[in-house]
Amino acid sequence: MSEYSRSSATFKNYAISLGILVGIVLIMAFVVSTRSGEHIPTVDYRPDADVLGEAADYPVRAPSAELTDEGWTPTSSTLNVSGPVEWSVGFATAADSHAMFTQSDADPEQVVAERVKEAEQVGTVAVGGREWEHYDSEDWGALVLREEGVTLVVSGSAELDELAHLAEGLEDLPAAEGDGDAEPSESPEG
Repeated sequence: MSEYSRSSATFKNYAISLGILVGIVLIMAFVVSTRSGEHIPTVDYRPDADVLGEAADYPVRAPSAELTDEGWTPTSSTLNVSGPVEWSVGFATAADSHAMFTQSDADPEQVVAERVKEAEQVGTVAVGGREWEHYDSEDWGALVLREEGVTLVVSGSAELDELAHLAEGLEDLPAAEGDGDAEPSESPEG
């Protein structure tokens, strides 16, 4: 007579299947543990700033390189020079939030509507010696500076102090060489 037992064959199959599943879970746990550090992709926004400097009819500002030294990571750079000239640079902030700087010569109302989302103006904030309009909602904030020919917007899910830090970290880029509107520099007389 055969010693084959259907119940022992079923248990054996379950044990093999369970062993395979445990092996897969252990491999997945090992892979996840070796890749546990968050990797945020970084972009170099300076080439877009240089192109903008040549294409824009307004003074161009760019985030200071010092922001990256403070733990800010540039994650995106979008430049449009066909039509309204607009440039946006996105950052992962030092506090792991999101902030974006946009400058555009499009209609200021359109730029503000697109960048402040559903936030409402709640006052002004002094940043770098200028009064920026402050917009706020439950999950979005923005600072807006309207200047002649250009609108600057710093917006995102970051806290107001981080948005203000980004706005304060903007620096004027030198005018493009060959710009007919540039003032001639004076040389010291010797």
